[in-house]
Amino acid sequence: MKRKYTLMDYDKIAIIKDVVEKGKSKHAAAIKLSRSIRTINRMIKKYRELGEEGLIHGNTGQTPVNKLDHDLIFTHYKETYEDFNILHFSEKLKEKEGITISEATVRTIFKEHDTLSVRARRRTKRELKKKLKNMKKLSIEQKDQLIQLETEEFTGCVHPTQPRSKYFGEELQMDASEHEWFGSVKSHLHLAIDDATGRLVGGWFDWQETLFGYYAVLRQILTAYGIPIKFKTDRRTIFEYKSKKSKDMSEDTFTQFSHACHTLGIELEAKSIPEFKPRIERSFQTLQGRLIQEMRLAGVSTLDDANAFLNSYISKFNQQFAIMDSIPSCFDIQPSKEQIDQTLVTFAKRTISKGHDVMINHNRYALYDEYNQQKFLLPKTKVSVITMMDSSMFVLHNEKLFALEKIPERYEFSPSVDRDEDYSVPVKTKRVIPNADHPWRISNAKFFRNYEYLIM
Repeated sequence: MKRKYTLMDYDKIAIIKDVVEKGKSKHAAAIKLSRSIRTINRMIKKYRELGEEGLIHGNTGQTPVNKLDHDLIFTHYKETYEDFNILHFSEKLKEKEGITISEATVRTIFKEHDTLSVRARRRTKRELKKKLKNMKKLSIEQKDQLIQLETEEFTGCVHPTQPRSKYFGEELQMDASEHEWFGSVKSHLHLAIDDATGRLVGGWFDWQETLFGYYAVLRQILTAYGIPIKFKTDRRTIFEYKSKKSKDMSEDTFTQFSHACHTLGIELEAKSIPEFKPRIERSFQTLQGRLIQEMRLAGVSTLDDANAFLNSYISKFNQQFAIMDSIPSCFDIQPSKEQIDQTLVTFAKRTISKGHDVMINHNRYALYDEYNQQKFLLPKTKVSVITMMDSSMFVLHNEKLFALEKIPERYEFSPSVDRDEDYSVPVKTKRVIPNADHPWRISNAKFFRNYEYLIM
């Protein structure tokens, strides 16, 4: 079988042929081919012995021993990594399969198999659409693919380029994205990203966009970095609340989250347009093309597993995409764990019932002081219930704090019927109630008075 010649092969054959058959100068041939006279003599000898084939390299047309099996690569993609983009797929081949391959080679393999990446660009889709239209015979999959390409609508980018902040911690953008992050049920990813470095500084999964989710993100930021200067968020009632009775901004009431930011000295700015916080919007787009696939490979199926996986993935994401060095930090000093617990709380109004207790989430609770003595407030007394992130609760009334203990519906032990050995009396410990100079007693009094919309 005759091997295919290149243009350089044809030039070499013509020059050596002229030297042998027409007696042209060897020196001229050496200059044209950029070879020595000795090499020209070897070429002349091979031409006389083997003809034109003697001037062609022996490996021409042979399959290299290190050539990648394109069909094997494509099989890996279809069986395990079909929802990965090209770059992510090439990274996983190296990490999981031990195959080192460039992004350009993966793109070539996709073109050979007429396959689009999940993040294919408009130009690539147009090229494939044109190729499929020019083909005489199409398989069923190719016909479906052509129909999808003809009916697909393209949308433009809505995130214009903006300059970054100068310092790490100067501006954090925060938002939540509803998506099928794991499993078949939609969940919300609460996320915060630093504008200067593109570093993810906190993340939390929850079934809904909740105050607890944003508190969990803020807790991660305070614990790992400190107090930032500013948050940029959507204009939601979680972050700010404007009274409908007045247009004066000075009369607006705080929400739970904004009050926590006010206590910590964090500026909170909110607008309901994507261009206001493009960094966080773009990060969600990146995570939807990477985090979902990573969690699927890791077998994540529950909310707890998702939050545990997210904690480790954020470090990996920052190492790959964030600017980790050379950006000075302006985070304020990190608060202590006690200060964080005292700040990230929720407040609610309740009324003392005729049984001298309060009802919270369909459960009744009795009030106790720090000496384990039950306190009886007058019925219809208005009190403020404070709930911490660890679910512990306190009641604040007239700048006094009381611990809460759930009242069971029935006694666990009957002295008339049950035997003593079947029941162990629980050991009562001293109740831990914050001190008299606790911030809840001092700074929140005015806040509670302006916070009555929470109980409506």
